[in-house]
Amino acid sequence: MFVKNRSSIVKLSRNFSEEKILTSLVDIVEFILEQAQPKNLLSSFISFSDDKLVIKDDSYDLNSYENFYLISFGKASQTMSKWFLERFTRSFSRIILVSPDDQISDLPNLDNFHFHKTGHPKPDQNSLDAAEKVISLLKESTSKDLCIFLISGGGSALLEYPDFGLSLEEYSKLVEILLSCGASISELNTIRKHYSKIKGGKLAALSDASMVTLVISDVVGNDLSTIASGPTVTDNTTWRDCADVFEKYSLNSSLSDPVRKILKRGLNSSLKENSSDLADFSHVKNYLVGDNLGLLELLNTKLKLNAISEIIDHRIQGEAKEMGVKFASIAGTFLANLEEERKTIQYLLFGGETTVKLSSLRGRGGRNQELAMSFALSTKDTEAIYFLSLGTDGIDGNSSAAGAIVGPFTISDKEKEKEAEKTLAENNTNFFFKKYGGELITGYTGTNLMDVGVICIVIDKD
Repeated sequence: MFVKNRSSIVKLSRNFSEEKILTSLVDIVEFILEQAQPKNLLSSFISFSDDKLVIKDDSYDLNSYENFYLISFGKASQTMSKWFLERFTRSFSRIILVSPDDQISDLPNLDNFHFHKTGHPKPDQNSLDAAEKVISLLKESTSKDLCIFLISGGGSALLEYPDFGLSLEEYSKLVEILLSCGASISELNTIRKHYSKIKGGKLAALSDASMVTLVISDVVGNDLSTIASGPTVTDNTTWRDCADVFEKYSLNSSLSDPVRKILKRGLNSSLKENSSDLADFSHVKNYLVGDNLGLLELLNTKLKLNAISEIIDHRIQGEAKEMGVKFASIAGTFLANLEEERKTIQYLLFGGETTVKLSSLRGRGGRNQELAMSFALSTKDTEAIYFLSLGTDGIDGNSSAAGAIVGPFTISDKEKEKEAEKTLAENNTNFFFKKYGGELITGYTGTNLMDVGVICIVIDKD
């Protein structure tokens, strides 16, 4: 079971009907996280034999390589690696595994295995140490070797090395500024791809070894150059794009002198742009093995067995508070259309990734809890609408929660309403959900397919 506080969520119910609804919503979370596990995603794309590795329609003759290397980084790195190592028929000369979590106990005990627990959402010294090992490995590899990358969301910070002499402190401050201003993940990673020594295709440029990259997407649109900041793919962004991001969010005055100087060198062509030439990546093959839409489709199919269900959006972006109001309005429209029904349940599903623009009063919470709180405040006058917002990686913002479940019980009086509004304004929604209930606790889930939201509309006039 993924949800560690199931009983406390179900106990929020005020009657038997709500108990059934909350139980079903927790069951939906369990289904989502189980289906999002890499073992399920990878097994539908990859098969093994003694001599071949088959991925989709491509077959790799393992007899044609001298050495095999495995480099895995991201929030799903451990579960992806476990599945792959248990099935790969050859021995790896070296394995480097990078994760935000402690090493799981059931990883195979193999020689030449290097595990690194590193920082997220900002890189730490461990992130750099891991990157140094990867850089060294790739520089030692040759065209006769096969290097397999297992990449998932979070990889931008977990495996990182600033370029152009930028210190870790300066680079981390740059990331913090971008995280705080409400920049999208694509905009943030545009900056990372240019200030990093290994992102924006630079990792692939370190070696002529054959490279196979298996990617679980945590970005809207599945842009491979954005996932983990695209270490093994072409990059079409430019230094001009970096400048545009800084200007869009009025960040120039917040940038350190070294960051500004590097940007200036990039803009006057003193620094090379990242390669957008496919010929430079002829030794690399990238595969997308899991995404948010596929997960939503599985959930939609399951829910349709016993209720009305539809996917209303799989590319959500924007400020979490604003999206909460938007989805509350959509739910209200659907509820009005169901008023003639005597008994029905309708689910509205969405996925993607919102952003949070932090106030000066930075509390504890995350985009999913802010989305849920905004939705709860906007639907406080109805008894028929429930909502869950879940980060599939299990960690929402700077809190220990994965998201939240809200309903008619959430804003049940004026005191709660006032406190909800205050915590939302102060980016402190986790304080409210810890106090009154509704937070989802899973811990790291071993996967990352962005966020999933479920609106549940219940009509019961019996």
